Amino acid sequence: MPTETNFAIQSESNSKQVPMPVRTRFNYISHRPACTELKGFVPLKIDSKRLLDLGLDYEITPEVASQLELGSVWFAKLFENNNLTPGYHFEERLTDPAEPLEIHNYTGLCPTNVLEVSPSSGSCAVACQYCLVTDGNHVKPITVYINYADRLANSLEENRQKSLFYYFSPKTEAFSEPHLYNGIAHNIFRTFIRHFDNYPDSPVRIFIATKAGPKHLQVQHQGDTLFSLMGKIASKIQMNGSIGIMPLYLRDVLEPNAASIEERLETLVQCREIGMFAESVLCQPLMLPYLSEENIDTYMSLLASSGVRNIKPEFLTTEIRNLVILANYINHYNPELIGEFFRPYLSGENQNHIKQRSRLAPERSICTSYLEKIRNSAEKHGITISICNWVKQELSKGAEWVRSIDHDSAANGYRCLGYQTALFPEKKGTL
Repeated sequence: MPTETNFAIQSESNSKQVPMPVRTRFNYISHRPACTELKGFVPLKIDSKRLLDLGLDYEITPEVASQLELGSVWFAKLFENNNLTPGYHFEERLTDPAEPLEIHNYTGLCPTNVLEVSPSSGSCAVACQYCLVTDGNHVKPITVYINYADRLANSLEENRQKSLFYYFSPKTEAFSEPHLYNGIAHNIFRTFIRHFDNYPDSPVRIFIATKAGPKHLQVQHQGDTLFSLMGKIASKIQMNGSIGIMPLYLRDVLEPNAASIEERLETLVQCREIGMFAESVLCQPLMLPYLSEENIDTYMSLLASSGVRNIKPEFLTTEIRNLVILANYINHYNPELIGEFFRPYLSGENQNHIKQRSRLAPERSICTSYLEKIRNSAEKHGITISICNWVKQELSKGAEWVRSIDHDSAANGYRCLGYQTALFPEKKGTL
């Protein structure tokens, strides 16, 4: 069993009589400098003229040009005000325990038997600059709902006879420091434990995607670590890593408060040791300029050596102004790649390749080309591929083979995001 770790926090309760959230300062377990701390980092203004000068081989529409300019202004403001990461405080509030949990369905093609477990809102402590939820905007405070376990308990009671996945957590890092120090992460698993104590035959299961390392799961609350709590219901849990393909120097600034890749993989190893299903990784985001065959193969080799047997690849999908934020980081390290970074996104013909809301995916034919390289490397290392239903639909329009890319993965029980349907009793899941 992993060793236990305690971390101190400091509360700053408001002394006024009016109800105000408790504001708590915390320390990060994993922390690297944000771009505001990088020597020589200067915000870059990105517009259509600059991209044409960099060799973009098509005209940019006025609508796209406007978004690029808005993104440049927005990034400069976030940089100037030091708002690219959320800081060192979280707030505590109450949620309505009777409110139903949201179905995790971004595209209309997602499985409908997955419910979101999201005990906080606003910014996320990990501060991923490519985040689909925040789009790099970490101005909003981190708000943790201290009674969220009651809301979860009500949902479990209502759905106790249904084959559902409870996804912890698609909108924030499940094991971020505010969830750990506040104890809500521990209370969520205590709630699941009580549920299975009351209903041993309940078919509900838990799906987790995380960038956490073992130190995060060793944090104690009321004498329990997350390892010790999850170990009590290990057969009900699927733990997934979340690891994209990009250089270490870029990862450090794009995921400043996440555990290292080695630590994330060690988390999966230790979870398997206590009986959890933990052999799949969300391979996202895929940063196109860095998807050389060598980088892909190095990535697959590392995963395979840590016992990973399945991946779910996802190309960077985000709104145009967030592309500007990411381009600023790439420019700091690899200015020669800026044109290559933008080219698959900005053409007029690609503006309908939208996955959700205003989140733009790269050009379909380019995604297909890179996906083939990923498939070839994965096969060499004995790794299967599950794939988002929407991505399969979009890419198979021009490449029929994409329809069957997840054949082996599906045969092993995986669906879509990598949900392992074999965890359901008698495989009655409807994914």
